[in-house]
Order: sequence, then structure tokens, then C-alpha cells
Amino acid sequence: MTVLVVGVPEGEELERLRSRIQRNPHFQVISHAHGADIALAHARVLLPDITVLALAGGLGDDPAALGVFHGVRALDPPSGVVLRTRNTATPGDLDGLAVDGAVHVVRAGDEEGLMRALRTIGLRRASCDPDEMP
Repeated sequence: MTVLVVGVPEGEELERLRSRIQRNPHFQVISHAHGADIALAHARVLLPDITVLALAGGLGDDPAALGVFHGVRALDPPSGVVLRTRNTATPGDLDGLAVDGAVHVVRAGDEEGLMRALRTIGLRRASCDPDEMP
């Protein structure tokens, strides 16, 4: 499964996140972008299976992050999304966004939650057979 990381600046945090994701041999970080425009350009070209989108607050507070979220969900096939929030409480506007198997909300630092979300998205995508669709 290919992974695009968005919203994490270059540095130690990005390297820790990349290393954690790639510890599982089924996931490969293929690109990262800090800004929304670059992230959407990467997503359109690379068509990642999963996008990990780091949020500073809620999506309503950050139009650029909201644009990335809608942009990667609009791809064909849509990218699964892990919305990575700060260690504090999850913003209220994220409550209705979680979609079983496709969109997950995980707090930064919750490595088990991150891997659970990646596995859930990966299993859903791996079981999707376009030849079996009506």
C-alpha cells in the first residue's frame, strides 16, 4: 500500500512517522508534502492508496487541509485518509467524517491507532476487485 504524508514539516517528526509507517512491509511512504497545493499535485500523479493528513486543529479551521481531504477522497479510486490530530482532544468537526474502512481519526503519538487505521484501509482496498463490481 502506498502512503502520502501531508502536513508534517521536514525534520524529526516526519522521519519518525515515515519510519513507523514503513516498519510494516505492506506500507511504503511514496511522498510527503507540507503544503496543500503540492500535496494535491502529488496525489493526482501518484494516486496513493492512503493519505495521512496531519491537522493542527479541525478541518473547519484549515481550508487548505479541508481541500486536501476532499481532493484525495475525490480521486479515482479515492485515497483512504488517516486524519492525524494533535495529542489533545479531537476537534468536534471530525466526528462525522470517519467512514468505516476509508477515513479514520487518530491522535498524534497513537502509533497503534495509526497502524490499525492503515491496516483497516489496506484490507478494504486489497479486497476491492473492480472486475467483481456490478
